[in-house]
Amino acid sequence: MTRPIRAILAARAALVLGTAACAVAALALVPPRCAAQTPPVEGSPAGEPGVERGEIRDEGRLLITQNGKSVRVEDFAFENLRGALVVRAGSRPSPAGQPERPVDKSMILTVGPLDYAMGSYWSQLTVGPDTLRRGVEVAGGDTVVSVWREVNGAGTGDKVAFPPGRVYILDPPLFTTFNFIGRTLQGKPCDHRPIRVFVLGPRDSLVDGTVTDAGNETIRWGGRPVVARKLVIADQKTSFTAWFTSDGRMLRLEQPQAAIRVERKAPALGPPRPR
Repeated sequence: MTRPIRAILAARAALVLGTAACAVAALALVPPRCAAQTPPVEGSPAGEPGVERGEIRDEGRLLITQNGKSVRVEDFAFENLRGALVVRAGSRPSPAGQPERPVDKSMILTVGPLDYAMGSYWSQLTVGPDTLRRGVEVAGGDTVVSVWREVNGAGTGDKVAFPPGRVYILDPPLFTTFNFIGRTLQGKPCDHRPIRVFVLGPRDSLVDGTVTDAGNETIRWGGRPVVARKLVIADQKTSFTAWFTSDGRMLRLEQPQAAIRVERKAPALGPPRPR
């Protein structure tokens, strides 16, 4: 394992105890070097050559800031493909005032199209010449999964027992998983609803959390007022607040303690209608 990957894993290890801590670690991980890759087309996740694409259910771009400064950009898509829902995302550093950089972290999540039952999760982080791959796959049943990691082609794997019910995955510095949480709860009551989150890090952790529906709130998004469902996603230490449309699209995510804000890029406003 070379030094760049070690540094990243060490930073995660110190901050992997809760969901908010992971987000802070995620935004601190702006690698000084990135492998040469083709930047994704705006509004779509990083493409994988030769990978089959499905029917798009939702796609867009997340703009991530910390302390009011741009730090990352994340493109995502939700697709129907061969009887499954496939969630893709590609994230890259985007420091304010600097040229656009290539994707350094990408992921693919496959779940059931209706019940969102876990199928598989795959991610890849590239820092300079080094590549870290992670995977989570349902093994022998709904409560047994295979978890593996691979650094520069050398890897290890384990079988992990999961509790019954849906388990979400958090894998810094990606935020599309929060979008996925809100989509799965679309139209469902969330009066302090318990959830389980599997945090990928040097020591993978299963974190207990809750989602609370704070009602509808009118926010300004894309230069116009929008009525959005406000959900509070929390663990024992901290919480995120997210705003979703009625059809489950995440418009905004905030974590004030870490000064993190994730904003879905809005479509350009059209010219005013003539009176």
